[in-house]
Amino acid sequence: MTGRPVAPIDVCLSVDVEFSPNNALARPERPVLGPEWVYGRAGGRSEGLGFLLDCLDRHGFGGTFFVEVFNTILLGDGPMGGVVADILARGQDVQLHLHPIWRRFLNPRWREEPMLPPAGSDSLVGRQPAEVASLLREGCDILERLSGRRPLAFRCGNLDAGAVLYPAMRSAGLALASNIGVGLMRPADAHLQLYAGTHVIDGIVEVPVTSYRPPLLRGRLLLLTITGSSFGEIAAVLASAARRGIGPVVVLMHPHDFRIALPQGLNVPPRYIADRLRQRRLEKLCRHLAAHPERYRVTTFADAMAGWQDAAAQPRRDDPPPAGSLTGLAARVVENRLLPALRRLPQ
Repeated sequence: MTGRPVAPIDVCLSVDVEFSPNNALARPERPVLGPEWVYGRAGGRSEGLGFLLDCLDRHGFGGTFFVEVFNTILLGDGPMGGVVADILARGQDVQLHLHPIWRRFLNPRWREEPMLPPAGSDSLVGRQPAEVASLLREGCDILERLSGRRPLAFRCGNLDAGAVLYPAMRSAGLALASNIGVGLMRPADAHLQLYAGTHVIDGIVEVPVTSYRPPLLRGRLLLLTITGSSFGEIAAVLASAARRGIGPVVVLMHPHDFRIALPQGLNVPPRYIADRLRQRRLEKLCRHLAAHPERYRVTTFADAMAGWQDAAAQPRRDDPPPAGSLTGLAARVVENRLLPALRRLPQ
């Protein structure tokens, strides 16, 4: 006997786009890394953002690009504005991302007074609600200036989520959040320890980056990322979520995941080469998603907002996290640990 057809679950390919302060606050002689960190150009090609946009284009997929904007405090609008223009030119979704560490550059004497930023400098958690709301409104204003449109979704830096974020988001006119990633950063607030799906928190729809339970690692959760998960694990998590109707599944990546930075000295910008392993991983994921439209519907935060708001408003059970696979775990150990170790051995 066959069961009822199951509707495809939403899958969101989410990308955090950010520059690197490169520890310049403590070591002012070190160069801040701007667009080159995102593009990762090598041999006349962009192996970072360029590869990522080309890959999505090849498969006809939209992604949501959470763009960090406080870097404009130091670098001005031009560098990230150019990155945003390239993303929008491909028809992709641009939303808001913030790393408050960049605000330390507001000190005009940061070069003369180097210091290791204190704990919490790169988090919105632990601040007063009015300050968080003000920072979010400022971020929205900057992204609107860069992109010509007001963001509707937000992801906090480092997935360092706290209850203070949600009323502040509502005050700033934001509707969707993707702040939570329990497999990376477990929130102190128990009601924020969410693995997947859609959830209403203080009037905001939170869509966590998916966390999953790998086999053999009792009690441990992993974040679903291109960097940390093998293709086998990602495919297993997708299949587990589809069987149980747990969606959306949100995958996290960065443009800099797809190139390797080769150091040329502490005070010299790195040069870049392609990270073929991770590039192949994303290509395989996109082919897999394209081959199974009956199971997976690739979407963006902007396109899915209305449906996610409706789904989040419905009563739901507390789903356990989706599961990885033993073969995927073995592949990750080989790809992420063994192969890099072998490359470091003397030839």
